[in-house]
Amino acid sequence: MSKYHTKTPLLISVAGLDIELDLHVEYSVSRYRAATLTQPEEPRSVEIEEIRWLIEDAELPLPDWIEREIADSEGFKAHLLQEAADKDAAAAEDAAEYRREMRAGL
Repeated sequence: MSKYHTKTPLLISVAGLDIELDLHVEYSVSRYRAATLTQPEEPRSVEIEEIRWLIEDAELPLPDWIEREIADSEGFKAHLLQEAADKDAAAAEDAAEYRREMRAGL
């Protein structure tokens, strides 16, 4: 499993009042495993390890029911999977660029 961190906004609207909070999410993504003769395919999956929220750099406890709603949301998990894929692609590109620079410098 690979571990990731993201910061994403949470918008709460009440009678025309919009409040935006910063959610900090720690999560892990399992690797894709192709099907074998004895095992079925295992797609990538997300495990949310921690959700924290901050208001003006002050961390406050997140109510359990909100944390459950977020953690159980298939849409949010899909967002995290896409973000992890984007981070992995950027890291691979950075590594390739570094190797090209090292070869050019030789």
